[in-house]
Amino acid sequence: MSAISSSIKKSNNARGVILALAGGTLWGFSGSCAQLVFTNYVVDPLWVVAIRISLAGVFMMLLGIAVDRKAVLAPMSTLRGAIRVIVFAIFGLALTQFTYLMAINSSNAGTATTLQYVGPVLVMVAVCARDHHAPAKREVIAVVCVMIGVFLLATNGDPTQLVLTPDGLFWGLMAAVAMLFYTLLPEPLLARYSNISVLAWAMAIGGVGMAIWQHPWTDVPALDAAGWIALIGGLTVLGTVVAFGCYFGAINSIGPSRTSMLASVEVVSATAFAALWLGTSFTPMDLLGLVFVMSTVFLLAKKGNSSTSALPSDAPGNAPASVSPSSALPSDSSPEQHSD
Repeated sequence: MSAISSSIKKSNNARGVILALAGGTLWGFSGSCAQLVFTNYVVDPLWVVAIRISLAGVFMMLLGIAVDRKAVLAPMSTLRGAIRVIVFAIFGLALTQFTYLMAINSSNAGTATTLQYVGPVLVMVAVCARDHHAPAKREVIAVVCVMIGVFLLATNGDPTQLVLTPDGLFWGLMAAVAMLFYTLLPEPLLARYSNISVLAWAMAIGGVGMAIWQHPWTDVPALDAAGWIALIGGLTVLGTVVAFGCYFGAINSIGPSRTSMLASVEVVSATAFAALWLGTSFTPMDLLGLVFVMSTVFLLAKKGNSSTSALPSDAPGNAPASVSPSSALPSDSSPEQHSD
């Protein structure tokens, strides 16, 4: 019996690892799909946000209903819960999507994703301030690493020049700030409801809000088949619905912390797809900056007493163990995430 149990455990572990890596890779791929759309077509990032979260909201709501209809309806069963979902949908999910896509539009998928991963450090600082305690030694090191990483990405190591455009730097850091809101705003919701129900409602409400504001059906850009495939197939279906499905499946198999850590492969995949598929060039200093920023994920995900322990989801991968910003959603008190 123990042999069978061990075999099942190993199988679940392997499945979880594969799903987490797949989810992170798809999030990175979706960033490159967005870069392709912005580079080759005249498209308003707000229009892309409206289309992405509207369609993803429909898919996620249908998925949630198929999995557990009663659980999906729960977040909206009280006035307080409904208000919190609406606030999260606007200032968490929609803002994160908008700033991230603006960062890609102003730079490239790899750089935008790397800068967004400054978010976990901001979350750590915010939690320290909120809970009135000093950061642990490794958290101080994480702050230093992220400052060095951003400096290298912005200047290539030369303080007299700015190689990253001001807009690219601004929107990348704004995406990190948005991730802070995205991680902390849903804490009360995730303490009571499943991540998929919170995410489904946030996407649905955010999508409806963006649709009412943008009227995406009135000013459709001239996209050819490749553009629509990248937008709908890559950015929305694979990069949102399938990626989240993989991520949540991984959480069920290996837990939130390991899942979020493995899903941080998003930064590597976004950079790789941008370089190998889209031909974006990265200097050695860019890659070194990426390494410094990504090191913070591992520093903040270490177990032990620290400010990150107050974060949702065990300390999510991205937010010490949170998700991808580009698509991410922190998890429950035990699910987390991405990030994306």
